Amino acid sequence: MKRVELTGIIITGLLIVLRIVFGTFFNASLMVMLVLMAIYYLWFGFFLFNNVTHEQLFTKHDRGKFNLFNISSSIIMGVVYSFTVISIMFALFFYSKMNLMLGSSFFLLLMSLIFSIIYQNYYNVEKKYLHQFYIRSAAYGIICLFLLLTPVEKRLKVLFSDHPNFIEAYLDYRENPDDPKAEEELRKQRNRFR
Repeated sequence: MKRVELTGIIITGLLIVLRIVFGTFFNASLMVMLVLMAIYYLWFGFFLFNNVTHEQLFTKHDRGKFNLFNISSSIIMGVVYSFTVISIMFALFFYSKMNLMLGSSFFLLLMSLIFSIIYQNYYNVEKKYLHQFYIRSAAYGIICLFLLLTPVEKRLKVLFSDHPNFIEAYLDYRENPDDPKAEEELRKQRNRFR
């Protein structure tokens, strides 16, 4: 399970680099990969974080290894990481409410990190189990914070330098979110490279 995650992270990172270098040609591939990563965390978080396979759930001996904390924390963190990946996708493609989603993701990651540290200090939890959450939460938290702190104009110039009309339409819509003409123009410009 961890190899699948690592492969997905490497492919996603490579697609982000290719997207920055070669432009919107890699939009579809990057979006598909980010959605697949979000689905993976959402549906397979329990198996990934507990290092088990589907078959092991059917044996009584293996099921006995799980406690309520391992079950609930793995499922919750799968949901948090899934939401975080979707937030990153929103930020890279400049969808509505992207900063709200990034901020929410960062907050959830920070709270989960703090909770894990406190929980480990008070209860006898396997260090290796919580360590995997520290690494992922810190890494995704840094990415979210970086995207939040990077000015939107700078992100637009890096990701959409070949589409000045999109940049202009997006900035105009940002200043006038209630203007139907600005919204229509943004939709029109976005459709050019879909």
